[in-house]
Amino acid sequence: MQNFYKILYNSDLFKNKTLKEIEDIMPSIQYSVKNYEKDELIFRIGQPVKYIGIILNGYIEIQKNLASGNVIAIFEKKRGGLFGEGSVFSKSDTYPCNIFSKSKSTILFISKKNMLNLISNDLILLENLLRSISNRALLLNLKTELLSYSSIQKKIAFSLLYLMDDYTCNNMITLPYSKKNWAEHLNASRTSLFRELKEICDQNIIHIENKIITILNRDSLESLLNF
Repeated sequence: MQNFYKILYNSDLFKNKTLKEIEDIMPSIQYSVKNYEKDELIFRIGQPVKYIGIILNGYIEIQKNLASGNVIAIFEKKRGGLFGEGSVFSKSDTYPCNIFSKSKSTILFISKKNMLNLISNDLILLENLLRSISNRALLLNLKTELLSYSSIQKKIAFSLLYLMDDYTCNNMITLPYSKKNWAEHLNASRTSLFRELKEICDQNIIHIENKIITILNRDSLESLLNF
């Protein structure tokens, strides 16, 4: 069995498929596997749309260039994540964003033609692909709402309340990326982010220890969105 089949077993595309089914599926299509170095470009804006990627190792970042000249991180994808699926099945014939490998990464690529062959013969894979595209659209809407807030404190509050999915029963959040990347996610400078985080901490709304953020007063955090 190929070494990456177990990774595909835990991937977004092959969710609810058995290892045996994956072993049977993969030899029936053409695919390629490529390694990338940290900060290496995978797809660029304007590049012809041809492939969907599945992350076998490492993680990638999807970036958008704004008219102002600023660059913002739209999404991050980790091991098992799917990317490029929205672009491949859109009416556009080019990628709308730059996609970078943010660590040493290994990516499996499947062409649009081969992906169509997969989903036309398997309703589970079709459902998984549609779910991934739908989740991407939902996250993009949330990102748009995030960027609509005028102050950094409001962006922090919105990010903590709605965009991070690592909550526990103790109101603790594990940041899925560094504070530097979080600042880029909020379209703010790292200095401004640290200043506003300190102010929110001083108000006893949150407590920060390394990458762990504890929400001490959720009502107060929500109220920041209304000021």
